[in-house]
Amino acid sequence: MSSKIEIIKDLINNFCNEVLNSQEYYQISLKILNQLDKHPDEPLLRGKENIWAASIVHAVGSINFLFYSTSDPNISNTEFNHHFDTNPKTVKNKSLKIQDLLHLSTYNPQFQIKASQHDNPLDKIKEVIIKKFGVSEADVEEIIRQAGHPDCPIIPKSDYSAITIIPKQKFWDWVATQTNIDDLSPSLKTDYNIYLVPDIELESSLEKELHENFEEIFKIELARYINIDSKFPEINFMEFLQWFDVKSSSHVMDLTGELLDDFDDEDFFDEDLGPKDKNKPPDFSQN
Repeated sequence: MSSKIEIIKDLINNFCNEVLNSQEYYQISLKILNQLDKHPDEPLLRGKENIWAASIVHAVGSINFLFYSTSDPNISNTEFNHHFDTNPKTVKNKSLKIQDLLHLSTYNPQFQIKASQHDNPLDKIKEVIIKKFGVSEADVEEIIRQAGHPDCPIIPKSDYSAITIIPKQKFWDWVATQTNIDDLSPSLKTDYNIYLVPDIELESSLEKELHENFEEIFKIELARYINIDSKFPEINFMEFLQWFDVKSSSHVMDLTGELLDDFDDEDFFDEDLGPKDKNKPPDFSQN
């Protein structure tokens, strides 16, 4: 086992010190490696060295915004996995397991990178909390401090925000020209569509996402009530806003831990993620 630990340590050292040029990332990653080595579940007994090394650094990077372009240091997820020769989804899944097993959190100072960072997204999150809830900066710091406690339940924020589209009367007026409104279920008219978009607090903006996607959203909304072969009206962005109210939520919390986690054959058969059902997954290609 000691030789496996040394290989993982060397891989971590190579990446943190030569690619990230960060001794802090190296030291925190070694701390996590040491905790995994001493964990009673002995998770390191299973899995390849490069996947463990990548997953450990990924766990540290995830709670320190390594994959945000405004952080220093930073790296893209593609470049990261290319360096370790790993599958992005495999690494992400194992990284999440590590974070859960060791109670790693963005708010836990034990695992924070102390080096100065430019435009740290955590600062932006603090600003959002202060602005939205009207609390003081001291209160926000206390919330963050408490959130770093191992006994404090932390629901991971997903990488997405949500846009809820609510049809206005102008929308229903047009639908009425195509079908009998009275035939529609009342619950259908209030069961609004919700669209996931990149994080509108950290990565994008509501205006940007609406401008880029309003035509597709418009067609989807109409297709709920009108035959897909019908001739849909053409509208511009300002007209779209006359047809729909838009509500946004920048905090989409993931209770499943697998939000939009697409099925992947390689993960299905991956020994590194622990025992799995080795039956061949069903073929949906003919459906």
